[in-house]
Amino acid sequence: MVDEWPSTVRRVSPPIPVWVGVRKLLVLGTEILVARNRAGLRTETDGPGLLFERARREDGGMLSWVTYQLVTADDQFSRPVSHYVPAHLLRRRGPARRHRFGDYRPRTHG
Repeated sequence: MVDEWPSTVRRVSPPIPVWVGVRKLLVLGTEILVARNRAGLRTETDGPGLLFERARREDGGMLSWVTYQLVTADDQFSRPVSHYVPAHLLRRRGPARRHRFGDYRPRTHG
């Protein structure tokens, strides 16, 4: 057993805040016509997470080890989840562009 990480895996330190495309990751099935359950897990939105490592797939694509929360629709229960997510289902999380410059707004035209 090898204790070293393969060269195709890169740890990220500190972890990067990301949005996880939970809706695309956990695709709805044919049961979407069933009545909604307020105690059921919410999967139709993007959720905040942290990216801890990146790994190259055999076919050349990228996977990212991410931790995020699955939350019930009534916000009464949540569970942390950690696993590899395809990189295209992640986007960086940070301050909105309009807040990055404070009161200063760069001229974009005129």
